[in-house]
Amino acid sequence: MRKQGFYVQLHLHTSETSRCGRSPATEMMRACKAAGYDLVAVTDHFFNANIGCDRALAWPDKVEYLLRGYRAAKAEGDRIGLKVIFGWETFTAGPELLTYGLGEEFLLDNPDIADVPYGAYVDRVNAAGGLLIHAHPYRQAPYIPDFTPDPDSVLAYEVYNHQNKSPEYNRRAYADAVKYGKLMVAGSDAHHVTEVGGGAMRFAEPVESVADVLEALRRGDGQIIEVLPPAGSLI
Repeated sequence: MRKQGFYVQLHLHTSETSRCGRSPATEMMRACKAAGYDLVAVTDHFFNANIGCDRALAWPDKVEYLLRGYRAAKAEGDRIGLKVIFGWETFTAGPELLTYGLGEEFLLDNPDIADVPYGAYVDRVNAAGGLLIHAHPYRQAPYIPDFTPDPDSVLAYEVYNHQNKSPEYNRRAYADAVKYGKLMVAGSDAHHVTEVGGGAMRFAEPVESVADVLEALRRGDGQIIEVLPPAGSLI
């Protein structure tokens, strides 16, 4: 059995919340458990990104919609013995940011958070104790304008994104992280159960949150696993 370490997935979407999600949260969590993960962050698309809800909903209803995928994932994770934490992926007319460490209370208290400029979003999240990671820096896609990642606004770069169409995007992100001395993480960016095995992270010791992940990386604990082997094998 593969249990030489503690396995983490930091970037994953569900069909309950993300318009582009193709598998429901319960199935995603079962796939993650089967793949050998111990901790999974559900990072569905935010209100200014590819969320599936009616944009005319009242703010509390929008918040509830964002939480739908996470709530279903958390319930299934509790049932099968998989720790599930909450985050989201926001679009800011440039860099997409993975945001962790905040929850329903922050969202309800900030009904304009999806509309504020990039710098204001970063400042408000940081002031509230949130943690920011650049999602797939340098990815080129019709929905992403050209942008230069801002190392001063984030704690880490996602230097391996399993859904990037070109390995050049990951190489550029890695080079930028090295240049600016940023912590490096990986993510599956999974939208379907077949995609959860890529972009994993392995730690020697258990971690319970993204803050723990970042602290472990600072200590030199943490390895990017581009593709997980079958759970019955050792790596």
